[in-house]
Amino acid sequence: MSVAVRPFPADTAVLHIGPHKTGTTALQQAMRQAREAMLAQGVRVAGRGPGDGDAARYAIRLTPIRGEEFGREAWDSVKADLADPSVPRRIFSRETFANAGDARAGRLIEELGPVQVVLSARPLAELIPSQYSQFVQSGICTRPFESWLDLLFADDAADADERSVRLFWKRHRHDVQVRRWGSLVGAERITVVVVDHRDRLFLARSFEQLLDLRAGTLVDPIRSVRQNRSLTLAELELVRRWQELAVPSGASRSELFSLGWQLCSHLRRHDAEPADGSLTLPSWAVGEANRRAAASADEIIASGARVVGELGRLSAASPPSVTS
Repeated sequence: MSVAVRPFPADTAVLHIGPHKTGTTALQQAMRQAREAMLAQGVRVAGRGPGDGDAARYAIRLTPIRGEEFGREAWDSVKADLADPSVPRRIFSRETFANAGDARAGRLIEELGPVQVVLSARPLAELIPSQYSQFVQSGICTRPFESWLDLLFADDAADADERSVRLFWKRHRHDVQVRRWGSLVGAERITVVVVDHRDRLFLARSFEQLLDLRAGTLVDPIRSVRQNRSLTLAELELVRRWQELAVPSGASRSELFSLGWQLCSHLRRHDAEPADGSLTLPSWAVGEANRRAAASADEIIASGARVVGELGRLSAASPPSVTS
């Protein structure tokens, strides 16, 4: 049974901070497709699509891919859209914001003023294979999966030498994200949407209700979005070994990133065989992920943040269903 979600009040700016691998790309594509329909209903989508990533990187003091000047101009455009008083609701969605620590998030909110912050949360045990795969594809991680998991669940993981481990927990400690952003805007301005793999349209429907949009405004475009398939185990291992050899070559990070994604794009042009298999979290790691996710959910409840969806889903993954 669906539960009605109270829309954000009029004259509101909304910042959707992701994090990564929680349906953000499909949602952002749907918003771009529905930009005019949303504006007709009193919702402005901030930004212009191309360059939005650099706008977010500039905003939290990361290096824009297209340079500082481009990033600054793109961010100025986003800020102007978010502050537009002629439109009742304005929204900017970018998972890059989940990379911000306390200081950078604080500077961002000082710059924007009061906003509603939305976090999309996905079961931790589902996130891990998916995020690891992305780390490998982008060249951030070249460790084998089992070795990486040992580091990920180590007691000192937050201070690990492995950058991808530190980055994972910075992005995906949902309770810490809620606490960080809640301390800046107030818990009453934090909304957590629990993403459920059983219903790929849930995130879009939730945003339709939060933004007071007609049903289907975001759902219909998402239905038409073709999802990229996950890489098979063999394909991912090929990419990992290529990155392992390429990273010490002296090529720039941007060159490695571009070549890595070209390789992955080429692999995805071919249909995977059912027997090829995909990355699966081992049982011990599922149990550990569920334990940590349950503790995180308790902290979210205690924070007073609004929750859309079933918070218990964050810790309810089972080994057979956990893949990338």
